[in-house]
Amino acid sequence: MFLANLAAQETTGDTASSTSVERVVHRLRGSAEYDTLAYALETDPDEDYAGYLLVSTPLLEDTHVAEAEVVLDAEFLPLPGEPLSPEARDVLGLLYTEAEAVAARLGRSVVQTWLLHPAEEVPGSGGWAELLRGRGYELGLTEIQGVVPAGVPAPAWEPPLRVDVVRDLAFPAPLIDGVLALYRQASVDVPTGGLDAGAVDWTRERLASAARRVADTNREMVSVVVSDAEGVVGISEITRFPGSEPGVAEQGITLVAGRARGRGLGLNLKREALRRAAAALPGVSRVYTSNATGNPWMIEINRQLGWRVVSGGSGWQLRLRPLSP
Repeated sequence: MFLANLAAQETTGDTASSTSVERVVHRLRGSAEYDTLAYALETDPDEDYAGYLLVSTPLLEDTHVAEAEVVLDAEFLPLPGEPLSPEARDVLGLLYTEAEAVAARLGRSVVQTWLLHPAEEVPGSGGWAELLRGRGYELGLTEIQGVVPAGVPAPAWEPPLRVDVVRDLAFPAPLIDGVLALYRQASVDVPTGGLDAGAVDWTRERLASAARRVADTNREMVSVVVSDAEGVVGISEITRFPGSEPGVAEQGITLVAGRARGRGLGLNLKREALRRAAAALPGVSRVYTSNATGNPWMIEINRQLGWRVVSGGSGWQLRLRPLSP
């Protein structure tokens, strides 16, 4: 975890992208939706591990995919703007070879992995990206990542619009069907580029399971739901994770139903979520958020909210060759 945070903070110059011990522990514990395996690479028994690998496997959707996260030891981690050393390339090669082998053993045909880029670097460029290309990975999605201030002024809501604030996914019964419809829509509408990502079958049972997971992992979650006379038309969610920097929360989904788009609801919805999160989560002063570069609607909303870009991201995908019989 220390090395992952070191890499993130050197890349972004900000602690908002850091993770915590608690989040890693919960990830390794697994859930009904994901399983995760952890590996350490030893190249010299007298030295520290050269790098680490986490392989996560979705259990409900995208069951052909394995997600690989690679972390280098500080000895091999290049400073921002510097090229990878030959030694770092060798370590990365070993880690990705193991990730692909684990994926194949688990019956997964696709490996996905993400890179974090400095704000001034074009997502998908740089030496690490070139190494992935050389291994046959294809660039599937690029993102912009940054922070927006919390505690913004309250937006004006005109009747018949109504705002409900819900903690930890405990939605009142009249909202559940509308919220589930937006969750399903988000699984289709949120840009995934060339990365394999199937629609998510959101049901009442799945929502109840997600709420239990929020409680079990000690997350603090604020959902803002906007409805009109016909039902739910928008949702925006912000979460503070245990062990994370107390002043930083993370933006989750923000979505407006298709029938209500074009009315400026997205900006007001996110303003309301930022305001309510600052009130409900004491100490939160900024919210970390990431958007696909192909989502100009949300990028413009974040810019209007004072978004400060700290990094970029690139998602990569490799289709494994079938094992010989």
